[in-house]
Amino acid sequence: MKSCQAMADMKHTHLTMTSLKYLVAGFLLPTLLLGPPPTEGRQNPGSSAQHQITWGRPNTNTAYFAEDIVRNVTAVVGQKAKLPCKVVNLDKKDVSWIRQRDLHILTVGIFTYTSDDRFKVYHPEESNEWYLEISSVTFRDAGVYECQVSTSPKIFLPINLIVEVQQAKIKGPKEVYIQNGSTIKLTCIVNTHSENVGSVTWYRDTSELDYDSPRGGVSLEIEKTPTRTTSKLFLTRANRADSGNYTCAPQFADAAFVLVHVVNGEESAAVQTANSVTLHCDVQLLCWCVTLMLLLLLLETHR
Repeated sequence: MKSCQAMADMKHTHLTMTSLKYLVAGFLLPTLLLGPPPTEGRQNPGSSAQHQITWGRPNTNTAYFAEDIVRNVTAVVGQKAKLPCKVVNLDKKDVSWIRQRDLHILTVGIFTYTSDDRFKVYHPEESNEWYLEISSVTFRDAGVYECQVSTSPKIFLPINLIVEVQQAKIKGPKEVYIQNGSTIKLTCIVNTHSENVGSVTWYRDTSELDYDSPRGGVSLEIEKTPTRTTSKLFLTRANRADSGNYTCAPQFADAAFVLVHVVNGEESAAVQTANSVTLHCDVQLLCWCVTLMLLLLLLETHR
């Protein structure tokens, strides 16, 4: 009986040692080799004071991120993106920017570690701000970028970059008819997250239209708000030579087009009559189709 108990105790001891071995191999060893994982935000209250990470309370000597950082940044294709990072109590630690999708180190301190010269750090002297600037943004630049601080453990702050394309739109139909001698008035609107859509240029076919155009009688108005840019084009005393394809082309937005026809009074009336006839034919055709469908349904019902 005693020998059976001894064998059971030895088996239990063996299992305990085996479990401990797997614990060391599966958890402690990777921790020793790789170090603790990066930390975002606050750690549990029970963690040691040495690794305490806060966001905005200046009650610790270790580095932490300021709370007033914008975590989602929207940029427009072709413009510059500016990703913020503000670190308090940095001391002699390094600030790095990492691109999350490929874990590429972009910058360390004020130095750039990528061959893409569109990336650089902007760090105002004697400040705690470390901006990652990306010039001439493309759709491929969209994604998450991490601002990291070389504390132990590392702390990081993910910033999400959203890239959009701006689209210009000319108010009204895609094809307009202007009476000879009247004023051509076109309004182009660009809805945007940025007040800077660059310059807005108007063209008739391939000819640029501005105050100095040889035609004369050209005027422009532009209005900018935080969410919209509006450009208006005016051409007085319109004549047949003013007919053509008009383009509103902002510097940082897709262009918009409208086809303008300058016609005499009789021609304008003829155009309206033609449009009315077309509409009447379309309605008549629709009526015939509906009637035919009803007849077919009645035939199917009486079979």
